Amino acid sequence: MNKAQEFGWFAVNVFFNRVTKMSSILEGDEIRYYIPMRTVESFKDGQKVYEKKQLITSLLFIKCNPKYLISLKEKFGDSFYVYSDIETKQPRLIPDKEMDSFILVTSVGDMGLELLPEGTVDYKIGDHVKVIDGVFKGAEGYVKRIQGRKRLIVSIEGVAVVATSYIPRSFLEIIDN
Repeated sequence: MNKAQEFGWFAVNVFFNRVTKMSSILEGDEIRYYIPMRTVESFKDGQKVYEKKQLITSLLFIKCNPKYLISLKEKFGDSFYVYSDIETKQPRLIPDKEMDSFILVTSVGDMGLELLPEGTVDYKIGDHVKVIDGVFKGAEGYVKRIQGRKRLIVSIEGVAVVATSYIPRSFLEIIDN
């Protein structure tokens, strides 16, 4: 299969609050998608409530082939942006392993999950690890000390970087690069 037909994960930005509309279209077309969410604590009528909110406004991941992305771009025009490879200008295919770790980390409802600005974390520093126990079991990333606590950094290159809450050393296994 050539690159133009490759089926996989792609990152897109859907502007003007059209993520819900886009997800309805994807569901109708039976296309798998993922919207990174986080759990936010707030108070309503004096009661503590927890609600899910988008981790990154307008960000959506779609598992499809590039031809399908082009059809969406034609339908949505300027309100739709596909993250592309800088050199080839083609939609950037996100490796399944990278996407699996990102989905795992952003879907468990961790209150300590933190979005980090792209480029602020050199996630090549520190040990490349796999989480072997706990809610993040199976996720891979890099260990980084943030505000004095060891955290797992998981990234989708050029799209998003997130840091988990504290993970005990006994839950981590070093991976050889």
